[in-house]
Amino acid sequence: MSERTSPVKRTTIFCRDIEKSLSLYRDILGFSVAEDKTVAGPAMAKMIGLTDCSMHICHLRAHNSEDGLIGLYEITADDVPETSPPPPGVIHRGQVAVVLNTDQPEAIAAELESKGYPFLTPPTKYVKEEDSEYMKAGTYTEMIFYDPDGVLVSIMGYEPKAS
Repeated sequence: MSERTSPVKRTTIFCRDIEKSLSLYRDILGFSVAEDKTVAGPAMAKMIGLTDCSMHICHLRAHNSEDGLIGLYEITADDVPETSPPPPGVIHRGQVAVVLNTDQPEAIAAELESKGYPFLTPPTKYVKEEDSEYMKAGTYTEMIFYDPDGVLVSIMGYEPKAS
């Protein structure tokens, strides 16, 4: 069977306040800004179901990768409805999580905690005894927290199994 799509090119978050989102994704998680622009007008608005708008767009990347970008899009328009994120504290069907790897889980967790980001799952260590096709044996540290718009972000640290 042929491949119909590529790996995830970009995840887009339509954020309420792009500066708050940048303070997380750029300043704490270490993404760099690959593109920062503002687009406007009816043609752009039509693509997202609006009549007219202005949109501040920041595309963020990790390690100069061309795939797996995070797009932060802040829309300025009169007719943008608000969504309410599910109440924190428990996972909800249909909820989405951005999943990232790190070799600095403790430092990231400390900074998130100091800045008051709410956690669904505080930093938790678990040991995976055997390799699988997708995940190697070792110690994982995983945390799941909420970004400024209520999007779940999962951070995974990994230490190989000692030989």
